[in-house]
Amino acid sequence: MKKYIYLMASALLFALTSCDDELNQLPLSQGTIENFYATPGDFVQARNATYSIAFHGAGTYGYANRVLNLSETRSDNLYATTTASRDWEGINSFYTSISSNTYVREAYTSNYNAIYKANQLLEKIAEKGDAIFTTPADKTSMIAEARFLRAFCYFDLIRWFGKVPLIDRTMTAQEASKIGRSPVAKVYELIISDLQLAIPDLSPAYDAANFGRVTKYGAKSLLGLVYMTRSSPTYGIDGAMLGLNEWDKAYKELNDIKASGLFAFSADYDPIFKLEGLLNKENVLTIPYTQNISTPVGGNFMVEVGYEPYFASVNLSAQGALEAKPISTGFMNMFAATDKRKIAGIATSYTVASGTYKGSYTLPVFKKYIDPTRYGNGREDWGVDFMVTRYTDVLMLMAECTLHGGGGTQADVDAIVNQVRTRAGVPANAVNINLDQLFDERRKEFFSEGTRWFDLIRSGKAVTIMNTWRIAEDTGNKIRTIDNNSLLYPIPLQEILAVPGLYEQNPGYD
Repeated sequence: MKKYIYLMASALLFALTSCDDELNQLPLSQGTIENFYATPGDFVQARNATYSIAFHGAGTYGYANRVLNLSETRSDNLYATTTASRDWEGINSFYTSISSNTYVREAYTSNYNAIYKANQLLEKIAEKGDAIFTTPADKTSMIAEARFLRAFCYFDLIRWFGKVPLIDRTMTAQEASKIGRSPVAKVYELIISDLQLAIPDLSPAYDAANFGRVTKYGAKSLLGLVYMTRSSPTYGIDGAMLGLNEWDKAYKELNDIKASGLFAFSADYDPIFKLEGLLNKENVLTIPYTQNISTPVGGNFMVEVGYEPYFASVNLSAQGALEAKPISTGFMNMFAATDKRKIAGIATSYTVASGTYKGSYTLPVFKKYIDPTRYGNGREDWGVDFMVTRYTDVLMLMAECTLHGGGGTQADVDAIVNQVRTRAGVPANAVNINLDQLFDERRKEFFSEGTRWFDLIRSGKAVTIMNTWRIAEDTGNKIRTIDNNSLLYPIPLQEILAVPGLYEQNPGYD
């Protein structure tokens, strides 16, 4: 997948993507589209380009950067305030004036660019597919992948913004300018329909050359999380949480992944983030990256939680004068000294022998995904894959469903937590684990993987937990008091201004 899909897609993006990254971009000229979709290879390249936008983004940032900036940085894992003016400070400090924030805008525009491409691909398959594709299976699998990518992007959008415009076909700027924000429940109808239609036609697995294309079980992991999010407390806002009792539906989708026998719980923690591709049986849904090639398509997401002195301590060239996003004290205190997750994923002391950053440091920073052996041609070019969902996550999400009455037993929950603790090298003494304890274990297991903000929301205690954290950590009084409206991000200002009166801003934002 790394070379097969993303290298082919990189050149195509310039040909198939409008220069304007706004939602109301004009579609490509009819002549260009018609001339392009003429061979099976053209459709493959269009599919690859859709993957690239959905996963790697339409610019500097991709999905991995997004969840680290909008989920990890906003959570109680990091106290990411600064004396300088940085986009991520407004995220961490819950500013109400972030509707023009770079990270907020990227989440909106990249997802809609990918949705546009998925819609276009589906339409062209319907129009030309029977004549172009040599086998029906090629056609149906491509339709399934396009449906998955559209669902993936819409789910990402409603988790950040709540109500969003529902656009399920290509349209002109004039047409788009009349589409208001749809209720979340309506967007969910498309998400669930797309996933349910896609899953039967997706392959259970791919060979190494196609690693990274979504499988049947990658799509099931997303559908399971969709049902869990719909079932979460609403907080009285128009968010992705609908308070539905669909834990049993989620459990079934996740249990199908377990029952497939294609995945395995890694025996050790650190190799999960070092072993790539098909060899890593924790990979359920993964975004691959490659470095050191003529046209690099490496990632840069690990710098989002990095720190320049730490990079210098492992002999990596300058990453751009990265300021630290310090790990919160309360989070650090959760770990036992021998916890392998802390040892593998957090640098607590490091030394720079010479140069600008010469000295010894004790500021804790995340290092889980920082692998010098996969560093390419600079900060934008790391060959480190990002796991959207790994098998341990599937098991622990199943445990969460069980505690909500969705299936399984308390003994299953305890066994999963003890399995996780045993691998971490800490006492496996879980008995009658409850939801609070499960979320604490998830916090230690999945830090710097972009899950914490969503875990907080599903817990139903996000506002209480974050305000308690703020009081304990925010000695500089830089973080606003969190309220229910803080659980959504603002609609980007550019969208509000594009057609005055079409969209109302989310409550609580300037």
